[in-house]
Amino acid sequence: MSARFTTYNRSMDDSPSPDSRTPPESTENASASPQDGAAPDRPASARSVVKRPMPEAASRKWRLHWGIPLVVASILGVVGGLAFAAAIDVPEVESVADYRPSLITQLWARDGERFASFALERRILLEEGEVPDLLRDAVLAIEDANFLEHGGVDAMAVVRAQISNLRAGEIVSGAGTLTMQLARLLFLSREQTWSRKIEEAFLAVELEKNYSKEQILTLYLNLVNLGHGNYGVEAAARYFFGKSVDDLTLPEAATIAGIIQLPSRYSPYRRPELVERRRNRVLDRMLEEGFIEPAAHQAAIAAPLEVIQHQREERLGPYFAEEVRKYLEETYGSDAVTGGGLQVTTTLDPAAQRSAEKATREGLMRLDRRKGWRGAIEEVAAADGTLPDDLALPAWEGLEEVPVDRWLPGVITAIDQRTAEVRIAGETFTLGPEGYRWTRKRGPRSLFDVGDVAWFRLAAPETDDEPGEGESQEETAPVLMLEQEPEIEAATLVLESATGAVRAMVGGWDYDRNKFNRATQAKRQVGSSFKLFVFGAALEAGFTAADTLLDAPTAFLGGDNELSYKPRNYYRDYHGIITLRRAMELSANITAVKLQDIVSAASVIEFARRCGVTGDLPPFPSLALGVAEITPLEMAAAYAAVANHGTWVEPYLIERVETADGRVEELHSASTATAMEPRVAYLLTQMLEGVVDRGTANPLRDLDLDLAGKTGTTDDYTDAWFVGFTPRYTILTWVGYDRKRSLGRGMTGAEAAVPIWKALVENGLEDGWLQDGGNFTMPAGVTFEAIEYFSGLLPGPGAERMIEEAFITGTEPIREYDARWQTVMDLPWYQQEPFYLYKEGEREPIGFDDEDEESTEEGAALEES
Repeated sequence: MSARFTTYNRSMDDSPSPDSRTPPESTENASASPQDGAAPDRPASARSVVKRPMPEAASRKWRLHWGIPLVVASILGVVGGLAFAAAIDVPEVESVADYRPSLITQLWARDGERFASFALERRILLEEGEVPDLLRDAVLAIEDANFLEHGGVDAMAVVRAQISNLRAGEIVSGAGTLTMQLARLLFLSREQTWSRKIEEAFLAVELEKNYSKEQILTLYLNLVNLGHGNYGVEAAARYFFGKSVDDLTLPEAATIAGIIQLPSRYSPYRRPELVERRRNRVLDRMLEEGFIEPAAHQAAIAAPLEVIQHQREERLGPYFAEEVRKYLEETYGSDAVTGGGLQVTTTLDPAAQRSAEKATREGLMRLDRRKGWRGAIEEVAAADGTLPDDLALPAWEGLEEVPVDRWLPGVITAIDQRTAEVRIAGETFTLGPEGYRWTRKRGPRSLFDVGDVAWFRLAAPETDDEPGEGESQEETAPVLMLEQEPEIEAATLVLESATGAVRAMVGGWDYDRNKFNRATQAKRQVGSSFKLFVFGAALEAGFTAADTLLDAPTAFLGGDNELSYKPRNYYRDYHGIITLRRAMELSANITAVKLQDIVSAASVIEFARRCGVTGDLPPFPSLALGVAEITPLEMAAAYAAVANHGTWVEPYLIERVETADGRVEELHSASTATAMEPRVAYLLTQMLEGVVDRGTANPLRDLDLDLAGKTGTTDDYTDAWFVGFTPRYTILTWVGYDRKRSLGRGMTGAEAAVPIWKALVENGLEDGWLQDGGNFTMPAGVTFEAIEYFSGLLPGPGAERMIEEAFITGTEPIREYDARWQTVMDLPWYQQEPFYLYKEGEREPIGFDDEDEESTEEGAALEES
């Protein structure tokens, strides 16, 4: 540390002078002495006979006359005590070498972006030598100009403080050096007592004896409170000025130095004029001490006080961050999370997370708008309809201007036939028909009253293609849009199939509204997305995608051990003879239940367990239609096992955990298990590709990459799912209410979940974290054979619709198609039955009458068309 400081001893003339109102005779009596040779004014007898109370001014003069010797004596005692303290050790001081202040735990994304932090005290440590000269000079000038000269206690400052305290009759000045302040921060309370000051002095001497000036200064500047949750000058510099201490200007450094004395009082946001005066006092002291030149002093004094404005932070991945925080707290304890300065490298991909958040929010808004306008969120007008003069909402605090594309509450201040005036912060905007057209209302009078509060957003204007050469793009003002928070919730996940890394996680509409993470905590019925496990178990049992079942009204053993369970297809029709491929693509319910009945519920459950499903799986026929409740994360991991050639990988969020000093505490190690053999996984993938190409997820077929997946819808449209995968990523979307209720008639997985999934993938392709043109890899032992699509037979006379089907080598069909099959396949199911050969264990159909059909609501899953 540079020792270019001049000693600054405040003159005794700085102390207040004796009371000028003291009577002259009292002053003379107090000052006369035999050494002066002055004779007394009156006889000694007169002085000794009358004893009057000493006037207050004379009493004060007496205290000074006799107090100064007492002060000197006390100083000598302090000096002696300090000399004694220098010869002994104070045990607490020895622990400073190992002292670690409370630090920020930070979460880092895979690309090095910091996206979340946890701390009781926002602090970023500086190492020795990292405090810039400018900031050091500012702090020492105002806090302790003699820092380099004293040994922990400034004797002259003690004298000045003692005199001030004697005058006041109480402790009003502490004479605290920077080292004493550090001792108080480390070991003591802020209580203003003589005993605490003595302890402080002893500890300061011990600190000076054991540590260098640079160590003391650095630790002090790392610990000091600077308000608004910031501790240490580095955190304060970033908070107030958006920069590191290395980049602070002279007035900025002086501002920080000035705040140290009383951060609750000197807030640049609450009392800027007071902070500016304090800053200028610091600059004056820097000039007096010779730290800066007069020209620099004048320029800094003239500079305006400028601090950055803090708006509500748009956080990235708040649900993801909360999952990490909970794990860290369970593993390392709450103190380590809020003050240990853990540095956590996570699996989060910021680009994927932003795509997921955007797609989820826009999808929920689209679904919610279909339900119409629900009304204002509150009203601020008085009973007579007038607005308050000081109209302001908490969300407006700190807003200098209204940002584009950010939701903010606005107040309706005026309404006419087609438009409404809306106040947001200090600005007034006009809401036109384009801003409320989605409500399907004729005008704003049917939407609001004056004083109503609603959500609004300044939408960025849509621009045409890039202007050609010599053309200019016209500037268009943002359009004010009326918004409404959806009541519907959603969960979205992006997993890297081969590693289990969670690249994106959305747990709901808004973390601040509800911190419940639906991606990891919600157990919901999965509907027909469960059919993955049914068809997977069937493939393991020897079935192929070309095998057929008879899709017809069938009864199964219910919970009453009777043939009472009678599932229905979505449109209450029957497909007759159907291949397993078409049954998957059309999500045929009766065929799925039949298939589970043939291979056994136990086999299906065992297959699901190998895919990572841990929840309760009831062994009933309805299990095939997804009555089981499973978390979205488990479902995503199960589908990822198919995408990953049959290997299940446990999902994870944390790559590495390090301590503040760089010691690695935890390094991710993959946990895997074999869910199915690669050939079965590939056959399932091919069947799920058909769901996209020809089935319930066909809106996705125009995306330029290999996609496979399955929709899911539960009874009464309470849950909508789509779980799909690309050659690299498994992506899941779930939509529903927190409290189970219908999303509305027709709100299937194809209608509610697939559009969000598609928007996410489109965002990924546009942003580059998803690559187009990828293909699924075929393992050894799989062959492709051309078959007729509807019958599953080999090509033959009259076969018109042919597809390439994947088979485990040796299981290809041997029968050929002939022209008669065209006639048979066009017949209703009951006329097809004579031409159908039942599989071993397959239940034969039963007849339904109207009354019976109406009584089979329970357990019937409504699936997509």
